[in-house]
Amino acid sequence: MNLLFTIAKNRWAALFIGLALIPLGLFYANSQGEVTCGGQVMQEGDICQTTKRGSTREQTLDEVKDGNVTAGYVIAGVGGVLVLVGATQFVLRARRRSTDAASTDTATTAA
Repeated sequence: MNLLFTIAKNRWAALFIGLALIPLGLFYANSQGEVTCGGQVMQEGDICQTTKRGSTREQTLDEVKDGNVTAGYVIAGVGGVLVLVGATQFVLRARRRSTDAASTDTATTAA
């Protein structure tokens, strides 16, 4: 999460990474390729067992496939947010520059 905030602070990084994540996530979500569990290709009827922090989770082929689709949409969504953040930073910076330029012109004219 810390990395995401670091990227969001840099408008160019936010735009480029966001623009890369959107198609990547959509491709991943719509991929009809092989479903794997621990590097092994799953077949119909297989159960994927994963253990994390002492807790074992079992998932069917369809559950793993649904999880992959959801993960793809989440990746695309994060990319969209990064693009919005980067574009907003560009707009705010442009406004700030025009306001600063107007203030400088007014101060120069008044003097």
